[in-house]
Amino acid sequence: MKKILFTLVFAALSLCLVSCGKDKVYEQRHEFENYAWERLTDAKTITFSDINIEDTASVYDIYVDVRHTPYINEEVLKFIMQITTPDGITRISHHAIKLKDRFDKDWKGDAAGDLIDLSEKCRSFVNFPIKGAYKIDLINVGGKVKTIGIMDIGVKVVKSDLESYKNAE
Repeated sequence: MKKILFTLVFAALSLCLVSCGKDKVYEQRHEFENYAWERLTDAKTITFSDINIEDTASVYDIYVDVRHTPYINEEVLKFIMQITTPDGITRISHHAIKLKDRFDKDWKGDAAGDLIDLSEKCRSFVNFPIKGAYKIDLINVGGKVKTIGIMDIGVKVVKSDLESYKNAE
C-alpha cells in the first residue's frame, strides 16, 4: 500500500514539475562581481541575448528575478528594460521593484539566511511580432553610484496564462 501511495505521489509531483515549466521560453541570470551593480560605467547595462521566440501568436510575461543581501543600499531597484527585436527595433520601459513590503519593514521575496530571492513580473502580455532572437537589456538608473548588496539579476520569459486572466474577470 505504501509503495502504491509513494508511486502516485511521485507521479503527481513529476507531472506538476513538467507542466509548470512548459510555458517557460527563456531564463538566464547574471552574477555581479563584488555584489555591486554600477550605474555610471558600461557595467550599468546587463544584456540577456538569444531569447528565441518561435510562437508569435502567443503573448508573454517578463519577470525580473533579483537575489540580494539584507545589506543592499537601495530599497527600490530602478532600471530601464530595453527589448530589441531581431530586426533591431527597441521598446523601452521604466521599472521600479520595491524590495521591502508596503510598510518598509520586511523584505519581499524568499529569505534564507543572508540571501533574499525576489521574482517580479515587470511586463505582462508582451507581443513578440517577429520570429527570431530577441535581446533584453536592463540598465541601472538607481539613485546610487553603485547598488551594493545585489548578488545577481535574471530575466525569465514565460507564455502568459490567459485562462487565469479570463477567469479573474
